[in-house]
Amino acid sequence: MPEADHKPGSEAASGAIEIAKERMQERLGWTAVDVFLEKYAALEPHVQAFVYEKELPERIALEMQRLETKGIPPESRSPLYGVPVGIKDLLHVNGMPTHAGSALPPEALTAAEGSLVAHIRNQGGIVAGKTATEEFAYRGPFATRNPHHPAHTPGGSSAGSAAAVAAGMCPLAVGTQTLRSVTAPASFCGVAGYKPSYGRVPLDGVLLLSPTMDTVGFFTPELDSMNVFAAELVPDWTAGEMARPPVLGIPRGIYMEFMSPEVKSDYEAQVSKLERSGLTVKRLDMPWKDDFIAGDAMLRLVEGEMARIHERWSDIYADSYGIPVKEAISRGRLVPDAELADYAAEQLRLRKDLDWLMVQEGIDLWVSPAQGGTAPLLEEGRTGWPGMTAVWTFAGNPTITLPVSAIQGLPIGFQCIGRFGQDEQMLAFTAKVLELLENKSCQ
Repeated sequence: MPEADHKPGSEAASGAIEIAKERMQERLGWTAVDVFLEKYAALEPHVQAFVYEKELPERIALEMQRLETKGIPPESRSPLYGVPVGIKDLLHVNGMPTHAGSALPPEALTAAEGSLVAHIRNQGGIVAGKTATEEFAYRGPFATRNPHHPAHTPGGSSAGSAAAVAAGMCPLAVGTQTLRSVTAPASFCGVAGYKPSYGRVPLDGVLLLSPTMDTVGFFTPELDSMNVFAAELVPDWTAGEMARPPVLGIPRGIYMEFMSPEVKSDYEAQVSKLERSGLTVKRLDMPWKDDFIAGDAMLRLVEGEMARIHERWSDIYADSYGIPVKEAISRGRLVPDAELADYAAEQLRLRKDLDWLMVQEGIDLWVSPAQGGTAPLLEEGRTGWPGMTAVWTFAGNPTITLPVSAIQGLPIGFQCIGRFGQDEQMLAFTAKVLELLENKSCQ
């Protein structure tokens, strides 16, 4: 993981990060641990973003004492120092059980924490708690509520992480995405959600769902703080620069039909505003087939890999699984190894073809709605849609969701997608997009 004294690659980029840090401190000054505990006591009974922990205040007080005994001077402290961080209950944390939203015994699931959690703690971050998730990040009931709209879902499966940030309990939370599990909660809860390029953040210490799709992601209230924390959390980070305005790409075909009329109208208004502001927007044929992204291939990949991961538990604890997960494992067992190998080859091909298309057409960012609709009512039982997200996760491209719009009072995120491996540049270009979308003088 990056060291505390990591410096971006250029003076201009370093200056941008310092400005973002100052803004973050101004906006997020309430995130001291004592204030977190106050907010937790007041809000958690209603939001239920965290896995219940009987002695949470005592554990956090002990973590703070240990941190203070290190005597790290203020000028040497990482931006993570003293920050309460929500950790999705798929990531192992030493001294805390892993439930993964399931009824399986935690002693069967819990393992040693990985390099990401260890890095957060080493840099002074305080584990605020394990955040709630759907069963094994696949599907199943959970108690978390959308902080701003309690009758609506916060999204899944990183529900607790997004809700903790949206409720103001944490300025940073960690989630995972397999098909839509960072993007959907960020969109529904009105926060920023960043899914790095596949493999940029190590998956050690994560209870996996689909190893070729799973990606650790992050939630913050807005883009400024995401820029600061990404530089601390993503290995080998070198801040990107925006030497020119970004060129935007919009996929042609069925992809743009994965949204409601209301979302489509809102999105087209946003694109028109960006074009009036001087950005070039290109509408292009994509290197995928419509029947691939509209079909069940990506779900078969996830369920096939899921079945193989759960071979060690699914028979022993068969009665402890929820019905949706149990049925998914059963379907996954029927997916041949050869089919999984074909999907893996297709992932690499699509990643290469998307990169080639972006270079050939000069595309810096693909843009789309983050979700096909706003947060559904809890009674509908839906926690999101994969249509706008799954193909980017399949290809491994980095994505960022911006909280810039609402429809009938419900947030809807604006999604920017970058080139594989160029997360820093994606965030730099996204800052310009956000500036123009928030510009009140260009309506």
